[in-house]
Amino acid sequence: MDKLSKEVADVFSSYTVDQLNSLVLRMRAFAKKKLGDYNDNHDGQQKLDFVFNVFQKALNDIRKWDKDKCDFENFLFGVLKSEISAYHEKVKRRKPPEEEDGSEESYILDIPVFSEEVGQDDLSFNEIDNKKLKENYVTLLKDSGASDLEMLIFECWCEDIYKPSDIAGFLEVETTEVYSALKRLERRKSKLNSQVK
Repeated sequence: MDKLSKEVADVFSSYTVDQLNSLVLRMRAFAKKKLGDYNDNHDGQQKLDFVFNVFQKALNDIRKWDKDKCDFENFLFGVLKSEISAYHEKVKRRKPPEEEDGSEESYILDIPVFSEEVGQDDLSFNEIDNKKLKENYVTLLKDSGASDLEMLIFECWCEDIYKPSDIAGFLEVETTEVYSALKRLERRKSKLNSQVK
């Protein structure tokens, strides 16, 4: 291994088992959001395969981490995003161009979607698209003793996933666990909202 690969291996070895599991879970959730939830077979690869391919490319120095430009996890998520984009481009090249037929109508497009039907509208979290504000909130959550599941639920909220059943499906945990964590997170949120502003 050359210097950079050893550096990546050292960072991975510094992670605890829980931290590594959390990282894999968050990266899989990211892949699930980008690839869609309808199918877990993407030309013979599952969503976890995309995550582990990122790890392999980082360790084998195929994808180089410039630690001066970004932290390690941002690097991994950037590589994952790039891998998924490359997959979509590959699929797009394989598909023959569809002929447009003006006679077909799509009735699904005619159905209006109202925001109150989608799920809980929590305006205090809809505004968290500013990276610095999100990072501040994550720091406050960690300092207040939030569990890993609470942190993942917060990440889901930042990605506009609010329904407990959707969160449970997205994170692949029991709905009852999500409800318990949501109650704790709601109590924390009311205390932390005053500190974020």
